[in-house]
Amino acid sequence: MRYAIGDVHGRTFWKSYIKEDYREFYFTGDYFDSFNIPFSKQFENFLEICETARTDGRIRMCLGNHDYHYLRGVRNQQYSGFQDHNFDKINTVLEKNIDLLRIVYVTGDKYIISHAGVTAFFFKSISGVTPEDINSAFDKNRNILNFNGYDIYGDDITQSPIWVRPGSLQSDPLPGYNQIVGHTPVRGITEIDLSDEYRLTLIDTHNIKSIYRF
Repeated sequence: MRYAIGDVHGRTFWKSYIKEDYREFYFTGDYFDSFNIPFSKQFENFLEICETARTDGRIRMCLGNHDYHYLRGVRNQQYSGFQDHNFDKINTVLEKNIDLLRIVYVTGDKYIISHAGVTAFFFKSISGVTPEDINSAFDKNRNILNFNGYDIYGDDITQSPIWVRPGSLQSDPLPGYNQIVGHTPVRGITEIDLSDEYRLTLIDTHNIKSIYRF
């Protein structure tokens, strides 16, 4: 059994699942920028997740848009909740642990786990051979994840795997993959068919303490 947990934004409920028996445990990103949890708690929580990942090779951490805008070399990217006065501290801890953070994870049975999802358009834009090539493309140029497109909420097939919305994933899915994403809040874990064989699963259950098992 594999577990995936949606955007934590400083919340610690992941700890109640981390002791269970699982093969892999995925975080979909967004470790910062809570509107009701103090920065010190967000910071401590991120450090604890990183420490857990370094001692347990089954832990996988995705990068979210609310983490991305604190990275070095990112142009003009500030989203809601951006903590300007804590930028240096967040930037330092993110850069220190950047080796743990990936844009996408791809499983052998055709699951893609990411913060927001991968459209066919975005995948073609990086000229990749496999979805995992998105990670190496990001290592070469962090600005491939910049917010773009025409919709102010990111519902555009040109958007990157940290910003695209479910509507665009449905209209332009990367063929041959199930996708598991956070980013867009839902009232409960939601499954949407992408084809007769593959589906999109939304797991950012916002203030509901929920985990997806697959």
